[in-house]
Amino acid sequence: MKISGNKAFPTHPQQTYALLTDPDALVQAMPGMKSLTARSETLYEAEMEVGVAGIKGSYQGTLEMKDVVPGERYRLVVHGEGPMGFMDADVAVRIEPAAPSGSLVTYDGEATVGGTVAGVGQRVLSGVAKFLINQFFNNLVKAAKQVNAG
Repeated sequence: MKISGNKAFPTHPQQTYALLTDPDALVQAMPGMKSLTARSETLYEAEMEVGVAGIKGSYQGTLEMKDVVPGERYRLVVHGEGPMGFMDADVAVRIEPAAPSGSLVTYDGEATVGGTVAGVGQRVLSGVAKFLINQFFNNLVKAAKQVNAG
């Protein structure tokens, strides 16, 4: 499943990067994220509870940042599994300056889902993924506005 899009942030690229890599901000922004524990500067263990088309489940997994250029880009490699199946994703994230003092986050990658959760169908999963990604970025933009206000 293809994952791609972009989102404008009211913060300059360094501040946006800081938000995108702050475990506390990510837990608050990501729907269903229960915990995110740093195992190194680039590797995190995650626990999520997600419901997809009536199939709910708890998932444990890892998020790893690779090819990191602070304030500019990184690759996010995600693996999660639970009783309902698994999910793997590899997503390139770019942060570029945008007028007047904001930034544009662009993401592009692939996700694979297997097990019972994959049985709900590609179209449904794609819609749920877009919904969760939009909620995540909208919540992070709200946090960025608070950074600018403070």
